[in-house]
Amino acid sequence: MKIDMPDEWHFSTQIVVRVTDLNYGNHLGNEQFLAYAQIARVAFLEKHGFTELDFGGVSLIQADAAVIYKGEGHLNDIVTIEVAAVQEGNSSFNVFYRFTNETTTRIMSEIRTAIVCFDYEKGKPIGIPQSVKNSTLFSS
Repeated sequence: MKIDMPDEWHFSTQIVVRVTDLNYGNHLGNEQFLAYAQIARVAFLEKHGFTELDFGGVSLIQADAAVIYKGEGHLNDIVTIEVAAVQEGNSSFNVFYRFTNETTTRIMSEIRTAIVCFDYEKGKPIGIPQSVKNSTLFSS
């Protein structure tokens, strides 16, 4: 699998690997990558004045995820997660994440999540609000 990662990143955050994030191999568990991605996405949205439940007046739902593992994380390693969003359709966009282990200076993972604007009452997708399209959230 290959993810076509963006050339530019418009947000980054850091997470320190906790003991509860480790698996029996004593490294960052594979499921934690998506948990870390959600933490980064929430912070990225917040930077732009949005949340997953109030994204310009609509809510968000994750439709899928692609994860490529490239390196390990260990207890107390500092992980930088870079984030970029690219609009894909009328109601959807992709969020890309690049994980770098600052302790080892190695890339740990590349992730893409497909996010859909969603009307939970009607149970169906809804268009991306104009206020979001007018914001600086999406990369060019």
